[in-house]
Amino acid sequence: MKNRKSGLLRRLTAVAAIASLSVLGMAGTAQAADNVGNIDSGRTGSIIIHKYDGSYGTDGGDGSAITDTSKLGEPLNGAEFTVQKVTDKGGQAVDLTTPEGWDLITGLKASEVKAGGFSLGNGVAKTTANGGLATFEGLPLGLYLVTETKAPANATSTTDPFLVTLPLSQDNGKWLYDVNVYPKNSVNKTQPTKEVSNPSAPILGSTVDWTITAPVPAANNGYKKFVITDKLDSRLGFVSAKVAGFTEGTDYTLANNGGTVSITFTATGLNKLEGGNKVVATITTKVTSQGDGTIENTALVNTNDSKVETPAVSTNWGSLKVIKHVAGDQGHTLAGAEFDIFSDAAGKNKVASVKTAADGTVSVTLWVGNNDDTTQKYWAKETKAPAGYILDDSLNEVTVTAGEVASAFEYKFANTQQGHPDLPLTGADGKLLAMIAGIGLMLIAGGAGIVAANRRKNQV
Repeated sequence: MKNRKSGLLRRLTAVAAIASLSVLGMAGTAQAADNVGNIDSGRTGSIIIHKYDGSYGTDGGDGSAITDTSKLGEPLNGAEFTVQKVTDKGGQAVDLTTPEGWDLITGLKASEVKAGGFSLGNGVAKTTANGGLATFEGLPLGLYLVTETKAPANATSTTDPFLVTLPLSQDNGKWLYDVNVYPKNSVNKTQPTKEVSNPSAPILGSTVDWTITAPVPAANNGYKKFVITDKLDSRLGFVSAKVAGFTEGTDYTLANNGGTVSITFTATGLNKLEGGNKVVATITTKVTSQGDGTIENTALVNTNDSKVETPAVSTNWGSLKVIKHVAGDQGHTLAGAEFDIFSDAAGKNKVASVKTAADGTVSVTLWVGNNDDTTQKYWAKETKAPAGYILDDSLNEVTVTAGEVASAFEYKFANTQQGHPDLPLTGADGKLLAMIAGIGLMLIAGGAGIVAANRRKNQV
């Protein structure tokens, strides 16, 4: 009888290593005490889950409540756990009120239970709340598999499945029936950013670069997914994309589906990721239309299903409308006037050349700034006047504001008509000579009459 008891104690000592639960959710089992003789088989137990963020540690604790949690991280609500009782192994009952039950789970790992060969009871699921708590009460004594079936928001990993024995052994032959466990999740606390460049030229049809900087968050169980997604505005046409320090086709794949650009890391690329490093991706687009003048863009970074969006940035565009008219008559517009548009007051950086249409107007879409910068100065210079009008080659400052084409800045540019050469006065001189000749004839006729009258008078 004494040898039987001694053998029992040796078996219990051998399985003691499986009775301690990892506080950080590492696979393993709870440990048994050195004596099963004082297990109260009439009691029930409970598993009290305290969910925190952070990295895995090395000390699983003893199942008792931790009074000072200041170093455990932030409590996490929203993590779902499912608890299942392990009822038998290969047809043998797992009964922890017997020595045979403890012998059956010697060295057992949660991964082995998950792999098969065990019978499991119906699962009970609960979600952590009120400071990361989820309590499973009224559980019959036995071995339990605990699985995190849904991670909390922004988690980059779930806790590995783990095993808990009820009761859980303590020092001096004592047993703990209400077991506290402290599994952890690594949580994505990073904030990716996005920057927009000035266009290659401040004229519609130019290219604009959008740069996404994505800090790599910690992930307890490694990186299984890393995807940068950018849904482009309909006014942007995709040109190209690249990731600094990584090779397309080897480290990541690139796709453009209807304006949604995806950069997806391959297994090779995932193996190069390290927490704390940054991934910098640049997407080049072409600005194809103006719309309301503000073209916003964001990107989404997905790390192990933890999704974080960048703040929005924008490239802003407005219109300049030149109206060419006759000096002194704005209603009389002129076609065929040509202008150069400059970005500097010295007239050296030409950005566009335009020509007034049949209605005497011409409009051009120009870049006016990024984000909160929505106005920009430009300078217009006439390079060719309409036929019959005087060229005005002065530089004229205009201020363009972001907005629709209909709200374009209107610059009314007057032209003076060319003069004509002096006309000959032939017509006027002929009339004068005729008039003088007529007067002369009248004077001669009058004089002749006077002479004749005097002669008649003298003869009488």
